[in-house]
Amino acid sequence: MYAMLMKKIILSNDIVIYNPIKAMKGTYNKEDDEFIDDLDNCYYEANDVIFIQSDEEFCFAYPMTEKDLLFRYGSNNLHESLVSYQDDVFASFNFAVNLTGSKFDLYQLDYTELKELLTEPELNNGYYNGYVKIPKKKLYMLTQLDEEEKLRKFINEMIVKFKELDDKVSKNKTLVDNQKNNDKDNVLKTKEETFIQLSKEEKPNNKIRKDIDTEGLESYLKERIIGQDRQIENLVTVISENYKTTDPHLIQRPLLMGPSGVGKTETLKLLAEYLQIPFTRYSTPTLSGSGYVGKNIEDILKLAYKNSSNNVNLCNESLIFLDEFDKIAERGRDVSDEAVQNLLLNFLDGTIYDVEVSYGRTIRLDTTLMNIVMGGAFVDILKDKNKKLGFSSSNVKDELKVTDKDIIDYGFIPEIVGRCNPKIMYNNLTKDDLKKILLKGKLSPILLKQQFYKEIYDVSLKCDDSYVDEVLNISLDNGTGARELKQIVYNSLLDVSHTLQNKSNQNKFSEVVIDKEILADNKVYTLRKR
Repeated sequence: MYAMLMKKIILSNDIVIYNPIKAMKGTYNKEDDEFIDDLDNCYYEANDVIFIQSDEEFCFAYPMTEKDLLFRYGSNNLHESLVSYQDDVFASFNFAVNLTGSKFDLYQLDYTELKELLTEPELNNGYYNGYVKIPKKKLYMLTQLDEEEKLRKFINEMIVKFKELDDKVSKNKTLVDNQKNNDKDNVLKTKEETFIQLSKEEKPNNKIRKDIDTEGLESYLKERIIGQDRQIENLVTVISENYKTTDPHLIQRPLLMGPSGVGKTETLKLLAEYLQIPFTRYSTPTLSGSGYVGKNIEDILKLAYKNSSNNVNLCNESLIFLDEFDKIAERGRDVSDEAVQNLLLNFLDGTIYDVEVSYGRTIRLDTTLMNIVMGGAFVDILKDKNKKLGFSSSNVKDELKVTDKDIIDYGFIPEIVGRCNPKIMYNNLTKDDLKKILLKGKLSPILLKQQFYKEIYDVSLKCDDSYVDEVLNISLDNGTGARELKQIVYNSLLDVSHTLQNKSNQNKFSEVVIDKEILADNKVYTLRKR
């Protein structure tokens, strides 16, 4: 067993602060709430009333078995899991509060919530703390206890918030229990009334959560994603309208379909970048349905929360992309596929989840207004409809209409197909599209590398037509779309970059010229001196 050694500081009769000291290994006696470390020191639990009232200074908190540590942090490496375990505890402000007069409850707060009570961050040089080394980083420290009145006031304010939160949780639990006894129509009606009531309390007279410049956003995306103009317009329309409403019935969950490398993921990443909203990409096949061992919805939300800088409000407004969605189709491979689809129904409808983000700290996230997008290649649907994958040999884009029945026949339950709307089919990229990406796109690997060489080495990069044609041919032969263009170009320029980096070559060359030969041997190129 492992636990965190904590130092007790009594702030008042009903408030106790705990500073984490180190992770320790030992034996946990759950019955007596005792932890005996490997040096035979015995510690009592942090929120135990008898311990708090005693003169003892140290205690333990957050006991974990080795198995639990490895599972919680998704690792097979105990050392890595212990580092994450310590980081979680050290990154939070820990304190216990007596709300009832008889029992202390242990709480954690992010240090970002105590900005006014923090000194400037101090930089440690890396040291061993218990069983693992704390890396070199900034550690926030609390102010001196001569400002304890300020701290006590802050904690008292937090106590009020905790009480309000407990009341909401209790009411929500009662509501959920009542819903289970009602028929489907009553459940939907209750949910709608509850949502409207919460919306009025939290966002009075303001249904537009984010007013998006759709023309500016579309222009930004079209300069970077080639060959998908209509698809971009449809997606921007959906996301924009989602942000313009607080009505859960108007929220849309688009499904992006099309072969690999045509820009589905890149569109969403750039969209989130433009709107300055958190973006989370999650591999859907890693989910497991109820009753199966594996990842669940809380793992998606925990990642989204982390990508939102541990900010609940930002997370509720974030963009979540369920990638490789087609791979959870029930196609006779694994009976858990349909279980995963059923698991996602409430997630897509909009549900409040209690997510444990660190030891003793649970947050509440509501997926009702989140922008959730699904995406996948759906290869066999395209095959079944006699369409070529990846690129058309005739360089003509096919207009492909995929119906709900096609997706159901592919292996999806009707309930989830009905929740995925609209269906946006991305075009196959032609050779002309790829050429535009290489020579004109804002994310062209050639243009980016030319700019980089000029800014860093003051060297011009010139490539002839044979180089461009050969890059396109390689990409077409591999059938991986635009995704591989960057890899092909950057790999071909590795030796060029290595040469330009050498100090002896600095300010020595003015130009580097490449042709298709460099793709077969990246040492074949021409350097021209100044």
